[in-house]
Amino acid sequence: MPLSEFIDYHILLNIVTVLLVAVLVSTIARRIFAVHLKKAMNSERRTGITFLSNAVRATIIIMAMLAIIYTIPSLRSLAVGVFAGASVLAAFLGFASQKAFSNIVSGVFIVVFKPFRVDDIIKIRGEIGTIEDITLRHTVIRALENKRLIYPNSVIDSEPIINWTIRDEKAQKFMFISIGFEADLDQAVTIIREEATKHPDLLDLRTDAEKSDGKPLVEVPVLDFKDALVNFRVPLWAQDLPTAMNMTWDVQRAIKLRFDREGIPMGRPSQVNYRGSDLGASAGAPEKLVPAAD
Repeated sequence: MPLSEFIDYHILLNIVTVLLVAVLVSTIARRIFAVHLKKAMNSERRTGITFLSNAVRATIIIMAMLAIIYTIPSLRSLAVGVFAGASVLAAFLGFASQKAFSNIVSGVFIVVFKPFRVDDIIKIRGEIGTIEDITLRHTVIRALENKRLIYPNSVIDSEPIINWTIRDEKAQKFMFISIGFEADLDQAVTIIREEATKHPDLLDLRTDAEKSDGKPLVEVPVLDFKDALVNFRVPLWAQDLPTAMNMTWDVQRAIKLRFDREGIPMGRPSQVNYRGSDLGASAGAPEKLVPAAD
């Protein structure tokens, strides 16, 4: 066998060995982290394990690439020549890796200071979703429509967010309900309260003293009077945000059906129409009161 062919075969064998070792180590590490992830009982441990798993995988890939470069003489010579121009390389790497390094640092800050954790429900830039993964570079959020929002760590670390589960997973949702002025107010309040109380996911957060004082489980405050409507804002509590949203949809449907059966009109905004000729002659007397177009 010619010497050149032996060298090529030796290089190829080294490259294959490096790749096999990298795959083997990565597989073992992934399985170890998967076992610990299943045993993790809280979001903080899951977040740390997930981030560390991603960091180890990235380190293995980088080490494998460096080993392959060192194995191939032509690439090794090129690397030595490039590193000889240290000032040029430093400037290039500084510019090229500025954002990447910023994302890594932000990822570490997220894991250390824990503004959110894996499985937390957050709201960012108007989108609500569940934290699915935190990598060295980015954070993955599973939105309500099952789409994935991928934010660089440096972006999400600097954005104001709302976290519903960082301390307490219980969530409150408001139902906004309107009835016409002609509706029986007390009857409408009774129906809203009864239908909301029936839902099995509604949480009772009243204290013993409040129960003794007769405070209702569901309060139905009148928010305001506007556009010939009586508007209610009804607070409902559930064990978490997804449950609260589903419960609110169920209760609103039940209230609408009950209103229909008992003749409670759910009013629409109204508008006053004027004839142009009447504005001066009749001192602005309205022609008639009609419902606004849908």
